[in-house]
Amino acid sequence: MTKHQETENIIKELMELGYKFREVMFKLNPTLFKSELTLTQLTALQYICHTPNITLKELAEKMVIAQSSASELVDRLVKMKYVERKISPEDRRKVTLSLSNKGKKFIEQHVIENKAFFEKLLKKIPIEEQREYLSAMQKFYQVSLELANQIHKGEK
Repeated sequence: MTKHQETENIIKELMELGYKFREVMFKLNPTLFKSELTLTQLTALQYICHTPNITLKELAEKMVIAQSSASELVDRLVKMKYVERKISPEDRRKVTLSLSNKGKKFIEQHVIENKAFFEKLLKKIPIEEQREYLSAMQKFYQVSLELANQIHKGEK
């Protein structure tokens, strides 16, 4: 088998594993199924949580969606009382987003449940394999980030 064929097989297996893994994660993550939130709404909450004073434009850029779509998404989250809009004291034209108390509690619960899930999962994997997995995922992230930066700069 050539290196190219082996890479093709690995890509195929990674894609199939990705679909299977997402399916299992949905089944094992109670926060998603107990809540009224969609995965996209949860993602928005996470960005808002981890990016203090994020603007609508910045949220749209991070989620790679149109600003109008981000606006509709935020409107729904505000209506559901997960997010608050605030006028910036420095620039009154600038509106920032933050989590409401309800949003903070939801994210806190989501983090607790994710941590518990990973603890259960990792207990079943030897520590050396845990380290190998972490190292591979860090490398995968680093290479992905480099590719994203190249694409952003217009390189191939």
